[in-house]
Amino acid sequence: MDTNNGNKRKGKDKPLKVVGKPFRKVDARSKCTGQTRFADDIVLPRMLFAKLLRSHEPHARIKSIDTSKALALPGVLCVITGRDLPIPYGILPVSQDEHTLCIDKVRFIGDPVAAVAAIDEDTAFDAMNLIEVEYERLQTITNIEEALMVEEPRIHDYGDGGNVHKKVHLEFGDLDKGFAEADHVREDIFFYEGNTHLPMEQHAAVAHFDPDGKLTLWSSTQTPHYVHRALSKVLEMPAAHVRVIATPNGGGFGGKSDPFNHEVAVCELARRTGRPVKITLTREEVFYCHRGRHPVLMRIKTGVKKDGAVTAMDFESYLDGGAYGSYGVASTFYTGALQTVTYEVPRYRFRGVRVFTNKPPCGPKRGHGTPQPRFGLEIQLDKSPQTSRLIRQRCASNIWSSQTPSRPIIYASARWVLGHVLRKWSRALTGKTNIASCPLAKGWDWRAALTSAARGCRSTGTTCRTVACS
Repeated sequence: MDTNNGNKRKGKDKPLKVVGKPFRKVDARSKCTGQTRFADDIVLPRMLFAKLLRSHEPHARIKSIDTSKALALPGVLCVITGRDLPIPYGILPVSQDEHTLCIDKVRFIGDPVAAVAAIDEDTAFDAMNLIEVEYERLQTITNIEEALMVEEPRIHDYGDGGNVHKKVHLEFGDLDKGFAEADHVREDIFFYEGNTHLPMEQHAAVAHFDPDGKLTLWSSTQTPHYVHRALSKVLEMPAAHVRVIATPNGGGFGGKSDPFNHEVAVCELARRTGRPVKITLTREEVFYCHRGRHPVLMRIKTGVKKDGAVTAMDFESYLDGGAYGSYGVASTFYTGALQTVTYEVPRYRFRGVRVFTNKPPCGPKRGHGTPQPRFGLEIQLDKSPQTSRLIRQRCASNIWSSQTPSRPIIYASARWVLGHVLRKWSRALTGKTNIASCPLAKGWDWRAALTSAARGCRSTGTTCRTVACS
C-alpha cells in the first residue's frame, strides 16, 4: 500500500490529480460574495413572523394563560399554547420529554409557553408581551448536589428516581487487586464547568403549507431527519407529507442537532394561518436553546506502577443535564466509555449519573461527553510527576508495538507524525533536524518505538516513507 506524499506515484511518471493539489472549496465563492442563502435569508410571499413567549420562572406550574389581548392586537393572525400541541417529542426514543410549548409546567427560564404569528416582527413582539401567564412557583434545583438530594418536586415524572435522569455502570477486572498491585494510588475530584456553542448564526426556520396540505420547513438544523420525524409525530401528519430542508449553517457545533420547539411552532402557525411563517431567534434565545457541553463532577482514582503501567482505575461522573433529556443518556455513557482507549487499563469501573436541573438543557457539543473526562484524567496524570511521563511513553509504545495490527494506515500515519513532530521540535529548540538532538526525545527509546512500528507496518503490507521504514 503506497502512502507516498509526493506528486508522483511510486514507479510511475503520471502526476497525482488530487493528492497534494490545492482546490477551492466548493462553497467558498458563494459565501464570500454573500450569495449563500441561510434560513433567515428566505423570504416567501405573504410571509408572517413568529415570536415565542418564554417563561421568566425557572420552575413553576402554569395555572392559566390569557391570550385575548394578544389576539385583539391589529396585525396578529394566530396565537397558540401548549394545549394546541400536546404530543411530546425528543431526539432519543428514551427521552421523549419535550413539548412544543409547555402545557402544565415550565422547567427553566426560557421555556416557551406560547407562540404568536403576526404581519411583522415588531407586532409579534408586542403581542407576545400582551400574553398573561399565571404561575405557581416550585422549588428550583440549580446544581448536581441539589438534584441528588431533592427528590420532590420532580422536574420530570420519569427517570431513575427523584431528579436522576439516568444511572449507568461499566466494570471489568478485579479492582481491589489492581489497586493492591499499584505502587502509587492517586484520587482526585474535578469539576468541568460546561460551556455553549455560540455559532455566529442564530437558529431560524421558515414553514410553508401547500394548498394540498403538504408541509415544507427550511431550518438551520444539523439533523433534518430527526426534525422530520418530530414534525410528523407532533403534527400528526404522514411522513410523506413533510419535507425538511436543512439550509446552510452559519455554525452549529452540535447546538443545532436537536428538534427544537420553534421549528414545530412555526409549522403549526403556518398550518393554522395558511401563510408562510418565519422565526429567527435572538441571541438570548439561542442561549436558552443551549444543548451545550454538560457540567460534570468527576471522581477519579488511579493506580500505577513505578514503570508507568496503570493497574486499575475507578471513575465516577455526575452530569448536570439541565431541564430535558436531549442526547443526555448517550453523553452519560460517553463520559466513561473512552478512558480505556487512550491508556491500557486492565481493571476498570465506571459509574455515571445524569441529573435534571432547572437550567437550559445540555446536549451534544463537540466531543459529546468525552472532553470533560479527558480533561480530568490528563490533569490527574500531570499531578503525578513521578509517573506521568512513563504512563504516556508506555501508551505510545503500546500503540506502535501492537502484536495484532488491524489498521495498517494507523501505523504509517502514527510513525510519520512521530518522526515529523520530533524533527520539527528539534529544529525549533536546537536549530537541528536530527531527532536525537530534540530534548523531547531524551529519556525514552524513540528509536525502538519507530522500529517496532515499522515492523508493524511491514507485517500488514504498508509502505511509507519515514525514518523507520527507510
